[in-house]
Amino acid sequence: MAANTNYNNVFDVCIVGAGPAGLATLSALHSPYSLEGGTMTESQKERALKYLKLLPKKSICVVDQAAGWMESWQTNFDTLSIEYLRSPALAHPDMFDPNALLSYAVRHGREEELLESGCGDMKKLFALGQSQIGLWKLPSTRLFVDFCLDLAKSLSHCFIGETLVTEVNHLNDIRGKKERFRLALSNGMNIYATAVVLAVGAAGHPIVPTCIQRCPHVHHWTSLSTFTKRKEGINCPVMVVGGGLTAVQVALKQLNIAEKATSDSIGLGPQVILVSKRPLVEKHFDINVEWFDLRKANKCISDFYHHPMGKRSQALKEARRGGSVPPMYMMQLVQAEQDGRLLCLVGDIESDAYKTSNSPTTRVRVHHRASPKRNVDKPHHLNDTFNAVSLLQVKEIIVACGVHPDCKKPRSLTAMVHSKWPIQVESGLPCVTQDLRWKEGLDLFVVGSLGSLNIGPDAGNLMGIRRAAQIAANALGSRSWLRGSVLANPFEALEWSSVLRNRNKR
Repeated sequence: MAANTNYNNVFDVCIVGAGPAGLATLSALHSPYSLEGGTMTESQKERALKYLKLLPKKSICVVDQAAGWMESWQTNFDTLSIEYLRSPALAHPDMFDPNALLSYAVRHGREEELLESGCGDMKKLFALGQSQIGLWKLPSTRLFVDFCLDLAKSLSHCFIGETLVTEVNHLNDIRGKKERFRLALSNGMNIYATAVVLAVGAAGHPIVPTCIQRCPHVHHWTSLSTFTKRKEGINCPVMVVGGGLTAVQVALKQLNIAEKATSDSIGLGPQVILVSKRPLVEKHFDINVEWFDLRKANKCISDFYHHPMGKRSQALKEARRGGSVPPMYMMQLVQAEQDGRLLCLVGDIESDAYKTSNSPTTRVRVHHRASPKRNVDKPHHLNDTFNAVSLLQVKEIIVACGVHPDCKKPRSLTAMVHSKWPIQVESGLPCVTQDLRWKEGLDLFVVGSLGSLNIGPDAGNLMGIRRAAQIAANALGSRSWLRGSVLANPFEALEWSSVLRNRNKR
């Protein structure tokens, strides 16, 4: 049954967040079992379908500040003109069928929207059958969003949009039920649910390097649409600060804007200057590929769990190494550099080199390497001495340096939850339980990057989201009925033991 708007206010589960993490959780709660891994026999699947008809359906509501599913992701795709996902086609929110996105593309004649990026040809992945059938191709953002919207329509739930959760309380004996949560919404509604899943991402503060905090005309990349058209007539480049994929996407977006504004941009000098503290790292994925390999992923997870909670935040940083850039984006950067439209610098911006805000431009001094180099898959041992200085006149400085997580950020939902149920926090992330409960005995769960300390470095990625959604759904008993009815000894299911007893009596 599709989403509906005719609802009461009492539910089994309330999911806060309408992105891929929320959708994966909704799918996991409704999926009777999974085709992934081939863990069930055909006879077990037949019994599961028979028993499934007798089970009561979970009532689930989804709350989000947007008007519909995937709107924040779609906004980011549009803001940065992202055409393809970084994650392969096997990473998606459908928890029943691992091939669902690929099947959707074939069924709708959209196979051309699956990009062969070369990651399936990596030696570590080539032996996997997944790479042979196209699961390591990259889906277009349009294909991915359409797939997610189609999946959401097929899953029974109540969508409550354009509202925020303003308060969360734990109550007893509400309408004959015990231990329900009450969620107060900004639209005046109260929602009651036996369990709550937070799929809102990690709250935090954008990282703005100290050296440019006093500079005028500094913006975070999320506000691109508000200032891009303001200074089109000024013949100065835009500076982008950051060393990861988002910074590169911002730089390429600004190049496209400059090309549209100038008919013949070649020969006019660089329109964009990309400044990073270290050489750009070229990798297909932002974490080690072993995390995506079914043969090795469990060991990666086990090794991560063996770290004490206090050291897991450092393990997260080491796994990501400050971000990386896929080959298809690096090729575009190289071409733009060769054309003279882009200048890439590896260095530091001088803290006191700035102009007053009355000027339409900013003058910045950068200490950098004379010949920047890039890393491919692993860092080279380079001399970190910045042996050149450039004085640059720029019209905007766009920051894309990531976010410092802070689950106690004022006025955030996680800060509200933490004030009601205080728990240990490490590096801004909550120390949730192994089954992703906020704290033991409380049916309040977190999925997505908010649960990084107990999911791993892929918590914010689509693959990690899938794993987290299934953990939360298992903790809520969504598949516990399988143990006694489907996965049990089939002879017991047919009461064969009672037949044998009757024969012995004779």
